Amino acid sequence: MTNRELLKTPKHLLTEVDRQRLFLLRVESTPVPCPACNRPTDAFEAAGIDLDDYDFDCTRYEYRCPGCGAELEQVVPFIAAGGALWHWHLKDTWLQERLRKATAFDQQAQQGQDNTTA
Repeated sequence: MTNRELLKTPKHLLTEVDRQRLFLLRVESTPVPCPACNRPTDAFEAAGIDLDDYDFDCTRYEYRCPGCGAELEQVVPFIAAGGALWHWHLKDTWLQERLRKATAFDQQAQQGQDNTTA
């Protein structure tokens, strides 16, 4: 049974394992705002995979916001409050690289200003 078929199957016809898979599909398909651009993005879209390609955590996916390109990590809080059971977090290595580039840009701009005032 494909993941799409699983979503359409009446709950009373599902096995216990299928119900668990159904729960995971619903959780993963919940759009959560990207922390960089605030665009709602679900895990399938961020991983760049089709719903039927999802293999229930057998594969480790790299997540990227389709709106701004930020590298994302899926975070499950210790205590879930509100609607979503998880949220996005900016990947530390991606954020550090962006900060390094911003610092280099600021230094270049400062040097350019120093050269024009001299």
